[in-house]
Amino acid sequence: MSFFTFPNLFKWKSIVEILGICLIIAAAFYYQLVLNELPCPLCLLQRMGLLAIAFGFMLNLRYGAHPGHYGLSLLAAVLTGLIALRQVSLHINDPEGYGSAVLGLHMYTWVFVIAVVAVVYIAIVMSYAGQYALKQSADTSIAFQRFSWLAFVALSVMLFADVATVLLECGLQECPDNPTQYRWLSS
Repeated sequence: MSFFTFPNLFKWKSIVEILGICLIIAAAFYYQLVLNELPCPLCLLQRMGLLAIAFGFMLNLRYGAHPGHYGLSLLAAVLTGLIALRQVSLHINDPEGYGSAVLGLHMYTWVFVIAVVAVVYIAIVMSYAGQYALKQSADTSIAFQRFSWLAFVALSVMLFADVATVLLECGLQECPDNPTQYRWLSS
């Protein structure tokens, strides 16, 4: 049963991590595109931070587990957490906050929680030294190839969608603090 061998477990873990982050960003796009809640500049930075976390996992998926890949994800998680904490501190005395609440917390608060969990998770996972000694064996199963391709496509779509919506919202200028319309669509 080669599907559950130890080396493949770490590769499948990377796919789950990437798709999980893509799901979080897709939820943010739902609020932006369906509920018409435009993200503020800090929200846009938090999305890019989440994508940077996923990029480190994508490097692990493509090139095998490496402390540098985890380090990239760890640094991105710390930076994303700091950006989210900045936004939380801006709205700490504001009873309404910015944007809708999801399960009682605003999205920037959720991003802070996700970033803290990511820091702890990555620190634990990267401390397992046995994964670095594993040979980079090619998993040739059809399921792995399809899901790794799905993870790559999902991450690429989220990245390009984020860049496109930033351009639509901000144009080539500084993004407004409280956006109400897409600049490129309104002119």
